[in-house]
Amino acid sequence: MSYAPVLAAVFVLWPIMGLLGGQGYALLLALAALPALALARPKWPPALYAVPAILFVIWVIVGETWSPNSGQLVSGSLLEGNFAVKATSLRIFFTAAFTFLAVGGAMRIADGSAQVSSRVMLGAFAAQGLILAVSVIFSGPLLAAVYGADPVAQTPGIQNFGRNANAFALILPILIAYLSARPQFFWKPVVALLVVASLLFFTRVDTQSAMIGLVFMMVAMGLVQALPKLGFRILFTCIGAYIASAPMLIGTILRLLEAYNIHLPGSFQSRAWAWHVVIEKVAERPFVGHGIAASKTWRETYSDHPDWLAHLPDSWADYAVIPGHPHNMALQIWAETGMIGAVLVGFSLVLLGFRLPEPAKMREDIRFAIAGVTGVAFSLFNFAYNMWNEAFWSSVALAAIAIILLAKRRRESL
Repeated sequence: MSYAPVLAAVFVLWPIMGLLGGQGYALLLALAALPALALARPKWPPALYAVPAILFVIWVIVGETWSPNSGQLVSGSLLEGNFAVKATSLRIFFTAAFTFLAVGGAMRIADGSAQVSSRVMLGAFAAQGLILAVSVIFSGPLLAAVYGADPVAQTPGIQNFGRNANAFALILPILIAYLSARPQFFWKPVVALLVVASLLFFTRVDTQSAMIGLVFMMVAMGLVQALPKLGFRILFTCIGAYIASAPMLIGTILRLLEAYNIHLPGSFQSRAWAWHVVIEKVAERPFVGHGIAASKTWRETYSDHPDWLAHLPDSWADYAVIPGHPHNMALQIWAETGMIGAVLVGFSLVLLGFRLPEPAKMREDIRFAIAGVTGVAFSLFNFAYNMWNEAFWSSVALAAIAIILLAKRRRESL
């Protein structure tokens, strides 16, 4: 039995998980990974770029020993239906292990054996786009029907719409790359319409990270097109260097904004203030960090910063400046795993950029898909999720697997 149909079956569930708010992507990754043990055993040892990533996961696990948020490993009961893995490091370990298995298994699929499986996967991604469109257009009646008329009660539904939009943004470059590579002119305006419609939906849902992701997607795609030899090396080296220098780089930008008395709009300004506090925390333990998920315990409020509160309604006085996590994974890596963690992640990305073939030596749809997914993921990395959100990283891993599955399809069948 081939591993490709297993992945196709997993991707059929992708739009359903998105509709439910994206929290089930970790389960999807597990469903994709476990059959790889029997059907497509990953090779050992791992690729060179994976070694620093593995060391980072080990460092994260070690860091839980000094984290102020360290607690019990699990809670609840399987029989009672409330079982949960409470230890953040344990969730990250399993996510990394499942990613290794699923990606390694996908790489061993024979070329040309994913014709039907890739079509099923692309159909599932298109279905998610359709579901997103319907949910956005009819958001009012749908929210009222599911959550009631109370705007407060509708908040979880609105958050689910946003997470679904982010998940669709992550695989949107794969659809765009696939359609753009088709030779018929008919598909060019279809691609343009898809991009414009997605931007409108992201705007309606008010997910700035997805909107910025579209910009980053086009920049990344343009980079590999303009630099057919060095595109991936420059792209991943720049991201790795950004992570390795995040406190200095972001801190400099924040100081410039203050020097020129520039205030950012809406939630971006609140993020900037949160980043101020996180950078101060980085300075306290720059080498080893405060431990995984330590930012959950940082409860400074705006009342502790009256100069910031002066720009906000008085009701914000008791709001936490860091609302659970920094909303910037590069800074969170520094704050919670220190320079050691940041260097390991950055080095892994640089090695990945040098490991990938030159863009010109790859199929057009594959090189654009890799660049586009990287651009969107980089936006979500910077503005949206907690660094230790296993559902997000599972969705990124599945997007990478989707590109591999698409690459296993013969181009002649486009």
